[in-house]
Amino acid sequence: MSEHTPSPTPSRGVMGFVLYLASTCSFALYLIWAFVPDSVLHLLGITYYPQKYWAIALPVYVLMGIALFAFFIYPGLNLLMVPPLDSVKTITDSYAVYKKVEVKGGITSCRGAGEAANVHGIPTASDIAISEVCRTLYLNQ
Repeated sequence: MSEHTPSPTPSRGVMGFVLYLASTCSFALYLIWAFVPDSVLHLLGITYYPQKYWAIALPVYVLMGIALFAFFIYPGLNLLMVPPLDSVKTITDSYAVYKKVEVKGGITSCRGAGEAANVHGIPTASDIAISEVCRTLYLNQ
């Protein structure tokens, strides 16, 4: 079996189990360190450990980093990657497949050229004009 397939192999199963055990043990040690008083840890002979401040500060810093990435950095990178409307990259050709929009009796049917309407199916992949994207995203209708 190929190494790059997503199917389970014995080595991936072992690695997954080891990762599961390591993460469970790490979380258990974190909870013990965070909630057990210092006097009990000293009685057990554990005297060298980080301050209890880090039990709260580290998860808060991680969550703030994720929030910063999710709300500012990731959308900012996406906006930087979008070409302007007058860019050469937005020029289309005769091979573009656009959806036809038909409105019959208040029901909108979107389908490709020469394609039969399938109400319950997944629509086929098609191109969307950049003007339609901008109109949908940025105009208040």
